[in-house]
Amino acid sequence: MQGRRLGEVGIQLRTLCHQTLGSWDYLFFVVIGFVIFAAGTVSAWVMGVIMVLYERYIKKKDEQLDVDEEEEAGETGRTSRARSDHGNGNLKSTHNV
Repeated sequence: MQGRRLGEVGIQLRTLCHQTLGSWDYLFFVVIGFVIFAAGTVSAWVMGVIMVLYERYIKKKDEQLDVDEEEEAGETGRTSRARSDHGNGNLKSTHNV
């Protein structure tokens, strides 16, 4: 009789300690998963836009510096060396292999 009593107590403890998840819990997991996915997607998109804008800014700044150097070289009679493009928009190589 005592063995049966311990078995019932064990089952009661198991049900109290190992509670099952309800439908609201699964809904919460799905919603949190979607929010994390959406936040990652939006942050990746924002970083991409920032990178494109930064590349445009650097390219425009380099072109302006090139124009200024050519004007200075023209005034002093020196020729300016070709600068390499920092962005990946212009893939033409200035080297002849």
